[in-house]
Amino acid sequence: MRVCFFGGYNPGYIRNVIIKQGLIKNGVEVVECRTKSKFRFWLRYPILFFQHLKFFLVKYDFIFVPAFRHKDVPLAKLIGLLTNKPVVFDPFVSRYETKVVDQKKVPPYSMQGRHNFRIDKWSFKLADIILTDTLAHADYYARKFGIERSKFSRVPVGVPDDFPSLYKIRKEKENRKESNFLVQFYGSFLPLQGIEYIVRAARIIAEKDRAIHFELIGSGQTFPMIRRLVEELKLQNIILRDWIPFKELPEAVSHADVCLGIFGNTEKALRVVPNKVFQCLSLEKPVITGKTPAIVEYFEDRENILLCEVANAHSLAEAIILLKDNEELRRKIARNGYKLIQEKFTSELIGREFKKILTKTLA
Repeated sequence: MRVCFFGGYNPGYIRNVIIKQGLIKNGVEVVECRTKSKFRFWLRYPILFFQHLKFFLVKYDFIFVPAFRHKDVPLAKLIGLLTNKPVVFDPFVSRYETKVVDQKKVPPYSMQGRHNFRIDKWSFKLADIILTDTLAHADYYARKFGIERSKFSRVPVGVPDDFPSLYKIRKEKENRKESNFLVQFYGSFLPLQGIEYIVRAARIIAEKDRAIHFELIGSGQTFPMIRRLVEELKLQNIILRDWIPFKELPEAVSHADVCLGIFGNTEKALRVVPNKVFQCLSLEKPVITGKTPAIVEYFEDRENILLCEVANAHSLAEAIILLKDNEELRRKIARNGYKLIQEKFTSELIGREFKKILTKTLA
C-alpha cells in the first residue's frame, strides 16, 4: 500500500508525525506532495498540481490531506477524480468552531464566519474518508455540517516515537530530595483548556497544603488573563513558565508529581483528548483531567487516569489533594496509564488502525 500525503501541511505537527510513523511501521509506503502553507490558494494550488505530475508515474492508493488543511481538499479531490484515487482527510479541528466558537475571532454570522463554515462543510463533503480523534468529534461534524456519519473513522492521537521514555529521568528524580509536591500543566493557553480553574484550584489548595506547588508552562490566547488572575489572587504557589521546545518537555515533565489535562466546559473541550494526556501517561505520570465524553472513550477513572468535574476548581483541588495524600493511587494510575499507552496508543498501533480503515476501502 502507498499513501500520498498532500497539501500545505506541517510535517512536524505531532498528529501528522504519528500517522506517518505509524503507517511506515505497518509497511505502508509514504510519498509526499507538499508546499508551504503560507502560500495563498491561487499560488499553492498550481505549485501542488504541477508537483503532483510526477506522481502520475508513481502509483499510489490514497491521497491523504493531513491536519488543518481543509482548503487543500478541493484540489486533492480534483486530482483524485483524475487519478481515480480516494481522498482521506484528517481535519483534526473545525475551522468554524475554532475561529468563531472557541477563539471568538469573528462573529458567527459575519462573512468570515460563514466562509469558515463553508470551508468545513465542503472539505467534509468532498473527502471520501474523514478521520477524527474521537467519536464525539465524528458525531459533531456529521450533525453540524450535514455529513453522512459513515464517512467518519476514529483514529486516536497517541504518542510519537521520539517522545523519550522517562525511566532514566525518573530514576534521577528519585535520587533527589524534594519537599514540594509539583502539579504541572503545559499547553497553548486555549479557552478550552480551562486554565483559570487550575489557578482557582491553586488558591483553594494554598489554604490547605502549602507543600503543593503549581507550574504552568506555555503561552497563548488566555495567558494575559491567567497572569492577571494569578496577580489578583496574590498566589505564591504558582510559577508561570514560558513555552519550551517539544524535545525538552520530557525532562520538564520528569519533575512533576502530577500532570494536568484540560478543564474547560466549552463544546469543543468535551470532544477532545489533548496531546498532553497521552504524552504524560507515556512518561508514567499520573494525570488529572476533566470528565468528558471524549475522555471516557479511552480512559477509566481511578484506573489509568483521575477525573474531576469540568469547570470546577473545587473538584480539581480535591483531586489534586487526593493524589498527593494517596501515593498508592498515584502509582497505580501512573503504572496503568503507561501500560494503556503501550497497548493502544503508540505510533505503530495508530498506524495499524489507520491501515485497517484504508484496507477496508480497497476491499
